[in-house]
Amino acid sequence: MKRIIYLMVLIGVILACQSGKDAHTTLAPIAVDSVSFVQESAPYYTPGGDTLISSINIVYPKLTGGSDSVVSKINAFMAGLPLKGVSGVADPEGNNKTAGNMAEASKAFFSTVDAARKEMPDAPNMVYTYDGKGDTLWISPVVISLYYNESTYTGGAHGNYTTSYYNFDATTGKLLALQEIVSDTVALNKLAEVKFKAEETKMAKENGMEFKMEDYFFPENKFILSQNIGITKDGLRLLYNPYEVASYARGMIVLDIPWIELKGILVEKYTGK
Repeated sequence: MKRIIYLMVLIGVILACQSGKDAHTTLAPIAVDSVSFVQESAPYYTPGGDTLISSINIVYPKLTGGSDSVVSKINAFMAGLPLKGVSGVADPEGNNKTAGNMAEASKAFFSTVDAARKEMPDAPNMVYTYDGKGDTLWISPVVISLYYNESTYTGGAHGNYTTSYYNFDATTGKLLALQEIVSDTVALNKLAEVKFKAEETKMAKENGMEFKMEDYFFPENKFILSQNIGITKDGLRLLYNPYEVASYARGMIVLDIPWIELKGILVEKYTGK
């Protein structure tokens, strides 16, 4: 009986030591690698002698180090963005069908080009291109902020492009909603409006124009806070993509707001120094 008790105590001590060892295991710092996918169609020779090649060119960040559970969540999310993007181009009817992998998505993408070319044989420059590029905005002990830019061309006068920001809790891997980062959206809206009008007025003057809110796409000419917000080492970055609040020719509108101007507006946990 004493021997049994001794063995049980010994096992308990060993498990406790192992648990303590695990609790104090030092995680490797998070580093950034990348994943690439490049594919081209077979050349298409037009009756006029032009050579058309459709293409997919993707590179996005893959995190290493840190907590496996956190990093795997973020990596899975980022891997899904180009898959969804290429699948979307291959689904012009808007059925929200996402392929299971990039091989399936690229096959559907190039098949869509062929179908469009048969349907509109006289259309010039009938090529499709998808360029996706992702990278980091900021990595800190509490937040990981990444971006993904998509540039597509499916015929016509010009292509289109968008950039999206994604902020993750660095301790859980959770994708953060705006309300989880910003505690006072009303104050941020007012601050962003001042910044927007100042920068757009400056740009208008530089181009010999006059700034007018009615030239933008805000409902009733009232400023609306962008929901596309990234976190950088210097503060918040707000972005409006083409056609969101202004014409394609205006391009992206980016507003950078430093930490010093954001006191009392953000959730304290995600406030930078």
